Amino acid sequence: MSGKLSCSIILVLGFAGLLLAHGIACAEEDVIVNTTTSSGKIIFQENTSHGVHTLARASADFGTDMVFSNSISSIETGTGRSVFTATWRNNQKNEFGSAKTAVFTLTVWDPTGLPHTAARETGRVNSGTLSVSCFPLEPGEGRFEFTSTIREKRLSLSAMFDR
Repeated sequence: MSGKLSCSIILVLGFAGLLLAHGIACAEEDVIVNTTTSSGKIIFQENTSHGVHTLARASADFGTDMVFSNSISSIETGTGRSVFTATWRNNQKNEFGSAKTAVFTLTVWDPTGLPHTAARETGRVNSGTLSVSCFPLEPGEGRFEFTSTIREKRLSLSAMFDR
């Protein structure tokens, strides 16, 4: 075989491989396998001390595709700087060939409705704490949500051919 023919064959095969890889990447869908949200209210008051408050806990289990979450229903804190936390844990690693991720999101709305958010995405066994600072100057009622979601990237043949 001549050098030019070999080079042409390699280029064509490489180009075909790139097209196939792009087609597969475009055909992936991000599917929500399971999600749960726990929430509550936060009462910001004058003449009450502010500080650090744990609001919720959550865990995800890739083996059962389950997410668990619990939270307090309400909390009182002072105006000024308060820190709100939520703990999370991912209990099980991905199975071979799986593309699951756990996403944990803590959002705190101050009395004016301004959201303060922290999030963490993980695909392996680990744990941590999300922390959100809030500094309302006026008293009032706020709220919080702690959402736990398992997502998975899946190949979708219909998505590949619809493009």
